[in-house]
Amino acid sequence: MPALTSVKNPLIHLSVSTLLKQVNSYIVSNPLFVTCIFMTNMAFMLLYKSIPGGIVNPISIVWVVFYYIFWCAFYRYYYQLRPYIFSRAVLGSLSPSTKALFIMFLVMMTIIILPMLPLFLGYDDLYLDYYEQYVQIFEGMSATSETQLSFGNLVVGYAIMSLLAPFLICKPYMAWISSLRRRNASFAQAGEKMRGNYFQLVLISAMLLYPEALGTQIDHSLHLNDWLSYFMMSLVFVYTNIIFAKMYDHFYLKN
Repeated sequence: MPALTSVKNPLIHLSVSTLLKQVNSYIVSNPLFVTCIFMTNMAFMLLYKSIPGGIVNPISIVWVVFYYIFWCAFYRYYYQLRPYIFSRAVLGSLSPSTKALFIMFLVMMTIIILPMLPLFLGYDDLYLDYYEQYVQIFEGMSATSETQLSFGNLVVGYAIMSLLAPFLICKPYMAWISSLRRRNASFAQAGEKMRGNYFQLVLISAMLLYPEALGTQIDHSLHLNDWLSYFMMSLVFVYTNIIFAKMYDHFYLKN
């Protein structure tokens, strides 16, 4: 009897240029909707800016809840799934989003802690200096950080994030969107559908991460009190979600 082998679905190729054309076409075709989403998202950013202490303030939990519901409603509206704010869809989407945050936390902690191990193996102070610079890169990538990264460290830090994004952001995002549509929210299925497109996903991630990163650095350099940073975050995040919506269409609906 011949051995049974698993049958994989054909690879679904993602064209970055075609994806961007579809995103831009959607924005041009729906200017009022996209503008409203940007203005609402910007209002959320400014509201967050007004919270004393930011994320460490317990009041920010209320902000997080409403911001999460807002983006759930965005995808429900995009796919014309009524009601746009559907409690079962929102609650069901918490499973993949919580799982994604937990995985991201573990990976980031591993990235920061693992390079610390040589310090316990007798390495000298020179390595400690390199490790401190390494940690400062991740600290400086935070929009709320006062650390000013050099251009080289900026490139390295966001290159690392871009290389990890296909696993930590892109695939979990597809599962999350699927849960909002009350479909299969398996991370494994998302990985299977998107396999073979790692470099395309890295390129897309870099295109989304670097503009926001540069905006944050320019904001800090010119002492703009985070106004440019929040504007760039709002603009890029709206564009990011439209990109992910079109990516979901490509991997889940068209193929």
